[in-house]
Amino acid sequence: MDGFVERVALTLNAMDPTTPPSYNEGMPRVAGALPPNYSRYASSVALRVQTEHYFHLPPRSVKPPWATLKLISRSQSATQLPIFLEGDRIGGRLTFNLTQPESIVAINAYVKGQIIPGPTDKDTFPFLEVSTTLWTKADGDPRNPGGRFSGKLSGHHEWNFSINMPKAVTIPTTPYFTGASFPLPHTFRERRFPTSIQYLLVVELIRGRFRTNSRIQTEFAYVPGTRPSPPSALRRLAYQQNTPLIGPEIDTAGWKQFPALHVKGTIFNKRPVEIICTLALAKPLSYTRGSPLPCLMTLASTDAQALDLFASPQSLSVYLRRRLKPIVSASKRTGMFDANADLSADPAENMAVATWWPTSPNPETHMPSRRLSGEIYLPATLKPTSRIAYFAVEYSVEVLPFKATTFVPSADSVVPLLKVDIEVTTMFAANSERPRVYAPVSHAASMQQEPTRDNYFNVPMDEMSTVWRT
Repeated sequence: MDGFVERVALTLNAMDPTTPPSYNEGMPRVAGALPPNYSRYASSVALRVQTEHYFHLPPRSVKPPWATLKLISRSQSATQLPIFLEGDRIGGRLTFNLTQPESIVAINAYVKGQIIPGPTDKDTFPFLEVSTTLWTKADGDPRNPGGRFSGKLSGHHEWNFSINMPKAVTIPTTPYFTGASFPLPHTFRERRFPTSIQYLLVVELIRGRFRTNSRIQTEFAYVPGTRPSPPSALRRLAYQQNTPLIGPEIDTAGWKQFPALHVKGTIFNKRPVEIICTLALAKPLSYTRGSPLPCLMTLASTDAQALDLFASPQSLSVYLRRRLKPIVSASKRTGMFDANADLSADPAENMAVATWWPTSPNPETHMPSRRLSGEIYLPATLKPTSRIAYFAVEYSVEVLPFKATTFVPSADSVVPLLKVDIEVTTMFAANSERPRVYAPVSHAASMQQEPTRDNYFNVPMDEMSTVWRT
């Protein structure tokens, strides 16, 4: 029996998007070598969490509540907000325990999604509303539908309900926006950024004309179920057999090589040098948060000494960078907004840095060359790539100026040297091996240097937050 339970648990675990990526078991491990927040020996039978949440009327009262809303979600704890993944039904139960009759004519539940320009801005941009009716006065006595109804509810009543969230919504055309369809975005709130994406579940108790309605409501976190396409067959085989990744010379389907960069400048204050740099990223250019992004850098030069300086892992500056597009208040909007606008000119922030180590043998070229393997560990707390109406979250891998010792770039150098747009997803590729971390222990330390950011969904429940690893 125990064996059967374990097999079922392993099956569920394989389907669970919250399981961390695999790590290279062939490498020795030392304290601190794993990326942050993962258990050194992850349980092989971790089951998907189902947590009950309760919300009451009146809230936070010493008196017993007369109305209670119960929800079940994927949250790790009842002290966090409810969390729902794309495809989940938002199901709940409303319970009345009325010690005296209440005049209620209808009970409705609805889900609302909206973009909020700023913490003090009430000019919200709604993009979603889905509703269902639990009961109306015309339905009669809930406990005796065919019986006589006095018009007031009393005693104990229960209503179950379920709301299906759409995967996408269509935003209509406005004077400032051309209508388009968008996937539902991930919940978004960060202290240092004004715009937020908010989802609400509201159960409204309607009392009729000239009477104040009652509401039970809660924010909840929504996670879109985005996945990358499967990697190449040779990369999947490497993950499966725990062997090194094969380079682009053989695994042409597994890598995207970008045009060579010709980096010019001087070393030792006088000697002109030119280094030819070629970056390759693992295909597809879509990566799951909480997993590594494989990369390769090939350097070539006729100046062997300059080549050695540039081939030092500390000389390379390759970052995962993020750009955010906020929504402005309606009173400040001018002109038409392009939902596909290029964000390259918008400010970017570094979210993660590549760690590098030498690869042997070096590729064969017509001049001396070096190759370095690299990985960018995508923090599990990244918000995925998304766009909806005026709001956008986008990521890129960027090569910034080299930090080679004594090197001074030429005056006409551009920054960044190379920018590659990528997608960050919430789930792993379907029917594929999980990505592995290959960085040697001596170089993996940089992966644990993920900074503690005050914008990581890690604040008290009433400020809306959770950290959910997918």
